[in-house]
Amino acid sequence: MKKQNLILALMLGAALALACSGGGDKNTSSTNTTDKKEQPANTDKAKSSDSAQDANVFTHKEGGITFEVPSGWKATPDGDNMTVSSADGGLQVVFWVPDENSFDDAVKDLDKELSKTIKNTKTIGKPTTDTHNGMPHYGESGTGDVNGATIAWSVDVLAAKKPVIILSFAAPNLYQKNSADYEKLINSVKKIS
Repeated sequence: MKKQNLILALMLGAALALACSGGGDKNTSSTNTTDKKEQPANTDKAKSSDSAQDANVFTHKEGGITFEVPSGWKATPDGDNMTVSSADGGLQVVFWVPDENSFDDAVKDLDKELSKTIKNTKTIGKPTTDTHNGMPHYGESGTGDVNGATIAWSVDVLAAKKPVIILSFAAPNLYQKNSADYEKLINSVKKIS
Protein backbone atom coordinates (compact mmCIF):
# COMPACT_ATOMS: atom_id res chain seq x y z
CA MET A 1 0.00 0.00 0.00
CA LYS A 2 3.02 2.34 0.20
CA LYS A 3 2.83 3.09 -3.53
CA GLN A 4 -0.81 4.14 -3.34
CA ASN A 5 -0.11 6.37 -0.33
CA LEU A 6 2.70 8.04 -2.27
CA ILE A 7 0.36 8.62 -5.22
CA LEU A 8 -2.24 10.13 -2.96
CA ALA A 9 0.40 12.37 -1.39
CA LEU A 10 1.38 13.54 -4.88
CA MET A 11 -2.28 14.29 -5.59
CA LEU A 12 -2.55 16.28 -2.39
CA GLY A 13 0.51 18.36 -3.29
CA ALA A 14 -0.82 19.02 -6.76
CA ALA A 15 -4.25 19.96 -5.43
CA LEU A 16 -2.67 22.41 -3.03
CA ALA A 17 -0.69 23.92 -5.91
CA LEU A 18 -3.88 24.17 -7.96
CA ALA A 19 -5.73 25.82 -5.11
CA CYS A 20 -2.94 28.33 -4.54
CA SER A 21 -2.80 29.15 -8.24
CA GLY A 22 -6.55 29.58 -8.47
CA GLY A 23 -6.85 26.43 -10.60
CA GLY A 24 -9.39 24.80 -8.31
CA ASP A 25 -12.46 26.37 -9.90
CA LYS A 26 -15.51 24.98 -8.15
CA ASN A 27 -17.94 26.13 -10.85
CA THR A 28 -16.58 24.32 -13.87
CA SER A 29 -17.48 20.90 -15.18
CA SER A 30 -15.05 18.18 -16.07
CA THR A 31 -14.82 16.04 -19.14
CA ASN A 32 -15.06 12.28 -19.04
CA THR A 33 -11.65 11.12 -20.18
CA THR A 34 -9.96 7.78 -19.99
CA ASP A 35 -6.49 6.43 -19.31
CA LYS A 36 -4.43 8.18 -16.69
CA LYS A 37 -0.86 8.84 -16.09
CA GLU A 38 2.06 8.18 -13.80
CA GLN A 39 4.79 5.75 -14.24
CA PRO A 40 5.91 3.19 -11.69
CA ALA A 41 9.48 2.39 -10.81
CA ASN A 42 11.83 0.75 -13.27
CA THR A 43 10.96 3.44 -15.77
CA ASP A 44 13.61 3.89 -18.39
CA LYS A 45 13.76 6.43 -21.13
CA ALA A 46 13.90 4.49 -24.38
CA LYS A 47 17.03 4.71 -26.42
CA SER A 48 16.66 7.24 -29.15
CA SER A 49 16.79 6.10 -32.73
CA ASP A 50 16.83 8.46 -35.69
CA SER A 51 13.69 10.29 -34.60
CA ALA A 52 13.74 13.16 -32.14
CA GLN A 53 10.29 11.96 -31.09
CA ASP A 54 11.86 8.83 -29.58
CA ALA A 55 13.47 10.97 -26.86
CA ASN A 56 10.02 11.28 -25.29
CA VAL A 57 9.29 7.52 -25.20
CA PHE A 58 9.41 5.87 -21.78
CA THR A 59 9.33 2.21 -20.82
CA HIS A 60 7.87 0.95 -17.58
CA LYS A 61 9.58 -2.42 -17.29
CA GLU A 62 7.73 -3.66 -14.20
CA GLY A 63 4.32 -2.93 -15.69
CA GLY A 64 5.34 -3.92 -19.20
CA ILE A 65 4.26 -0.76 -21.04
CA THR A 66 5.71 2.06 -23.11
CA PHE A 67 4.27 5.53 -23.66
CA GLU A 68 5.21 8.80 -25.32
CA VAL A 69 5.25 12.06 -23.35
CA PRO A 70 4.02 15.05 -25.40
CA SER A 71 6.60 17.66 -26.36
CA GLY A 72 7.01 20.24 -23.61
CA TRP A 73 5.60 17.95 -20.93
CA LYS A 74 7.77 16.76 -18.04
CA ALA A 75 8.27 13.19 -16.83
CA THR A 76 9.57 12.76 -13.29
CA PRO A 77 10.45 9.29 -12.02
CA ASP A 78 10.10 8.83 -8.25
CA GLY A 79 10.99 5.36 -7.09
CA ASP A 80 8.33 2.97 -8.34
CA ASN A 81 6.21 5.78 -9.77
CA MET A 82 6.39 8.25 -12.60
CA THR A 83 4.56 11.54 -12.76
CA VAL A 84 3.96 13.15 -16.13
CA SER A 85 2.82 16.76 -16.06
CA SER A 86 1.60 19.14 -18.72
CA ALA A 87 3.81 22.04 -19.76
CA ASP A 88 1.81 24.38 -17.51
CA GLY A 89 1.96 21.88 -14.61
CA GLY A 90 -1.83 21.93 -14.26
CA LEU A 91 -2.51 18.35 -15.38
CA GLN A 92 -0.73 15.52 -13.58
CA VAL A 93 -0.66 11.89 -14.69
CA VAL A 94 0.76 9.20 -12.41
CA PHE A 95 1.73 5.69 -13.55
CA TRP A 96 2.33 2.86 -11.07
CA VAL A 97 2.02 -0.87 -10.53
CA PRO A 98 -0.23 -1.53 -7.51
CA ASP A 99 0.45 -4.05 -4.77
CA GLU A 100 -2.41 -6.19 -6.09
CA ASN A 101 -1.19 -8.82 -8.52
CA SER A 102 -4.34 -9.21 -10.57
CA PHE A 103 -6.25 -6.79 -12.77
CA ASP A 104 -9.53 -7.58 -10.97
CA ASP A 105 -8.04 -6.96 -7.51
CA ALA A 106 -6.50 -3.68 -8.64
CA VAL A 107 -9.89 -2.49 -9.93
CA LYS A 108 -11.68 -3.67 -6.77
CA ASP A 109 -9.39 -1.63 -4.46
CA LEU A 110 -9.43 1.63 -6.47
CA ASP A 111 -12.30 3.35 -4.66
CA LYS A 112 -10.86 2.57 -1.24
CA GLU A 113 -7.48 4.06 -2.15
CA LEU A 114 -8.88 7.16 -3.87
CA SER A 115 -11.22 7.91 -0.97
CA LYS A 116 -8.24 8.31 1.38
CA THR A 117 -7.46 11.67 -0.22
CA ILE A 118 -10.37 12.68 -2.47
CA LYS A 119 -13.51 13.69 -0.57
CA ASN A 120 -17.01 14.19 -1.96
CA THR A 121 -16.15 11.94 -4.89
CA LYS A 122 -18.66 11.99 -7.71
CA THR A 123 -18.23 9.78 -10.74
CA ILE A 124 -19.16 11.02 -14.18
CA GLY A 125 -20.95 8.48 -16.32
CA LYS A 126 -20.46 4.79 -15.85
CA PRO A 127 -17.10 3.06 -15.53
CA THR A 128 -15.91 1.45 -18.75
CA THR A 129 -14.52 -2.00 -19.29
CA ASP A 130 -12.98 -2.56 -22.70
CA THR A 131 -9.56 -2.90 -24.30
CA HIS A 132 -6.89 -0.29 -24.88
CA ASN A 133 -4.29 -1.13 -27.52
CA GLY A 134 -4.99 -4.83 -26.98
CA MET A 135 -4.91 -4.72 -23.15
CA PRO A 136 -7.91 -5.25 -20.88
CA HIS A 137 -8.88 -1.80 -19.57
CA TYR A 138 -11.04 -0.36 -16.81
CA GLY A 139 -11.69 3.39 -16.75
CA GLU A 140 -13.53 5.71 -14.42
CA SER A 141 -13.59 9.49 -13.98
CA GLY A 142 -15.17 12.09 -11.78
CA THR A 143 -14.70 15.09 -9.56
CA GLY A 144 -13.91 15.53 -5.90
CA ASP A 145 -12.35 17.78 -3.31
CA VAL A 146 -8.81 17.73 -1.99
CA ASN A 147 -8.21 20.22 0.82
CA GLY A 148 -11.07 22.38 -0.39
CA ALA A 149 -9.99 22.49 -4.04
CA THR A 150 -12.22 20.85 -6.63
CA ILE A 151 -10.36 18.53 -8.97
CA ALA A 152 -11.32 16.42 -11.95
CA TRP A 153 -9.78 12.95 -11.91
CA SER A 154 -9.69 9.91 -14.07
CA VAL A 155 -8.21 6.52 -13.42
CA ASP A 156 -7.36 3.75 -15.83
CA VAL A 157 -6.26 0.23 -14.99
CA LEU A 158 -4.53 -1.75 -17.71
CA ALA A 159 -3.66 -5.45 -17.69
CA ALA A 160 -0.17 -5.47 -19.17
CA LYS A 161 2.70 -7.58 -17.81
CA LYS A 162 1.24 -6.59 -14.42
CA PRO A 163 -1.72 -4.33 -13.63
CA VAL A 164 -0.82 -0.70 -14.27
CA ILE A 165 -2.79 2.18 -12.81
CA ILE A 166 -2.83 5.54 -14.58
CA LEU A 167 -4.26 8.31 -12.42
CA SER A 168 -4.88 11.78 -13.90
CA PHE A 169 -6.02 14.85 -12.04
CA ALA A 170 -6.31 18.60 -12.57
CA ALA A 171 -8.58 21.54 -12.05
CA PRO A 172 -11.51 20.77 -14.39
CA ASN A 173 -10.69 23.62 -16.80
CA LEU A 174 -7.07 22.45 -17.09
CA TYR A 175 -8.16 19.02 -18.36
CA GLN A 176 -9.89 20.75 -21.24
CA LYS A 177 -6.94 23.05 -21.93
CA ASN A 178 -4.56 20.09 -22.21
CA SER A 179 -6.97 17.56 -23.74
CA ALA A 180 -5.28 17.13 -27.15
CA ASP A 181 -1.85 16.35 -25.67
CA TYR A 182 -3.41 14.24 -22.94
CA GLU A 183 -5.20 12.10 -25.53
CA LYS A 184 -1.90 11.63 -27.41
CA LEU A 185 -0.25 10.47 -24.17
CA ILE A 186 -3.01 8.01 -23.35
CA ASN A 187 -3.30 6.69 -26.89
CA SER A 188 0.46 6.05 -26.94
CA VAL A 189 0.36 3.60 -23.99
CA LYS A 190 1.19 0.17 -25.38
CA LYS A 191 2.12 -3.19 -23.99
CA ILE A 192 5.69 -4.30 -24.52
CA SER A 193 5.66 -7.38 -26.76
